[in-house]
Amino acid sequence: MLDRSLSTEHGAAKPLLSIVICTYNRAPLLAQVLESLCEQTLSTERFEVVIINDGSADGTETVADSYAKKLPLRYFYQRNAGLASAKNHGLFASQSDLVFFMDDDDIASETLLEEHVKTHLKFPAQHYAVLGYTALDPEISQNPLMYFVTEVGCFLFSYPSLKHGDILDYSYFWGGRSSCKRSFLLKHGVFNPVFRFGAEDLELGYRLSKHGLRVIYNKNAVSIMVRKISFDAFCHRLERQGSSNYVMSRLHPEPEIQRWAEIVDLDKNWAMINGHYDAIVGSARHLDSIATLKLASGFDLDEETRSLAYRGYWAAFKACKLKGTVKKRSLRDE
Repeated sequence: MLDRSLSTEHGAAKPLLSIVICTYNRAPLLAQVLESLCEQTLSTERFEVVIINDGSADGTETVADSYAKKLPLRYFYQRNAGLASAKNHGLFASQSDLVFFMDDDDIASETLLEEHVKTHLKFPAQHYAVLGYTALDPEISQNPLMYFVTEVGCFLFSYPSLKHGDILDYSYFWGGRSSCKRSFLLKHGVFNPVFRFGAEDLELGYRLSKHGLRVIYNKNAVSIMVRKISFDAFCHRLERQGSSNYVMSRLHPEPEIQRWAEIVDLDKNWAMINGHYDAIVGSARHLDSIATLKLASGFDLDEETRSLAYRGYWAAFKACKLKGTVKKRSLRDE
């Protein structure tokens, strides 16, 4: 059960919530995140910020230092080891009963931390985690690619089907917008450092599901993504995701994981697109450029242009994920 007394062995109050922010070469974005944490309705006496610098070569340390007097902040540096390793570092360094893993490109709404804590107090059992809602900043929400990956194809987030208060399974234990009881992770499993990017959250969630993990969705725990991802960057992201999915499929041979990782019919699906991969991605890149140019020129995005762009995104992003999976498998078999 969650410790509601919130006191240390010496009687001094301890923070309710540890916010773990793992970051790599995003100093300007990190500054925006930290600034938003200065405006929380939850008192700064009730939370701490734990920054894990995963080998950045920019001004990340300087940004952290500039907020050291504004926030209850602790800063740690590690040689670049990837997201799972950095999250474990933050988990072990945290001091609170609750740990919130927050992305370094998401701005906190004023009530974000308070809403996470309120839900945990309502569901104090160890096996309950909390998923918050991440919206797109208005400046990027009209971008056709960003809208597609969050609201249509759901390659980045998958909120459209969720309702406030839903009790969800491990597949909603999403990194960057979920909080959990620290003791539950320490007892039953932490992130697997083999995952440098992608699937580290769901792989841990799957292991924790064997111990009863459930995820409560709180739509009022709002963060706002402020980083626009380009078409080519998203293709690269999905290749890495496909690679991580293959690793997960090797760790967990259960049929549901094989389906989730899209290992079933992998050879057949890849054979259908292998000879056309460059054309598929190139066509989608061209359609994305047209849609983006129309918006930049002040024109509304007509339905035909939007529909064509979405079809291009679907084909290209699925192809990129497949490519990453097949490439990872071939490297393993060499």
